[in-house]
Amino acid sequence: MEDSVLRIAVCDDDKGDREKVFGLVKEYLDEKKVIAQVKVFDHPDSLIEECEQFRPHIYILDIVMPMVTGIQAARELRWNQPDAQIIFATSESSYALESFDVNPINYILKPIEKEKFFTTLAMAISRVDVMNDKSVSVKVKGGIQTLHLAEILYIEHSNHVVSYHMNDGSIISTPTLRIGFAEYLAENHPGNDFVRCHESISVNVSAIDKLTKTDITLRGGEQIPVTKSRYSEVMERYMDYRF
Repeated sequence: MEDSVLRIAVCDDDKGDREKVFGLVKEYLDEKKVIAQVKVFDHPDSLIEECEQFRPHIYILDIVMPMVTGIQAARELRWNQPDAQIIFATSESSYALESFDVNPINYILKPIEKEKFFTTLAMAISRVDVMNDKSVSVKVKGGIQTLHLAEILYIEHSNHVVSYHMNDGSIISTPTLRIGFAEYLAENHPGNDFVRCHESISVNVSAIDKLTKTDITLRGGEQIPVTKSRYSEVMERYMDYRF
């Protein structure tokens, strides 16, 4: 997936409304010459499941949908993607106050007015900085590889080799190192994006889905350990990131 390309998800269970929103999005993108990947969903369950990997920058959601409301879906999406931009497009005005829980860009009532929709979409896009996604250049066997931080789940050190465990299940490893793990992290990841949760593991704070005193559950469901001595720091960094 190209992180430098804007990603937009549209979810509405009504076929007519879904096609209307998709058409407006495409019209805006064509008019403004914005390159983007747009995916359309007819059910919030499929939206939540697929967007674990697709990770849109902008969500355009209906509210009244089967089983899961757009606001409930947005809460779950917001937990994993706190920086995502959310637009509600709905025929129901009664959810406006509740929608503020997930900090949407706007709450647009159907039938959607083109001018209002375009203004809202422009505002959402202006808040997405896809061209400046953080990345790191890592020495690998045979050269250097650029990794986008958003795609790294955690970094593991074993037998003098550092391995990057990626969102897609792949593992990217360095050659044998002459320095320790702490020194490697200090040189290559000096900021607050990663925190050591174990002597041999540093986790991407943005990849944490659930934290207990013994384990971290990552987005996607994989679990990694947390040592007792490092739990407090991990919790502090995790809470700082979320709130």
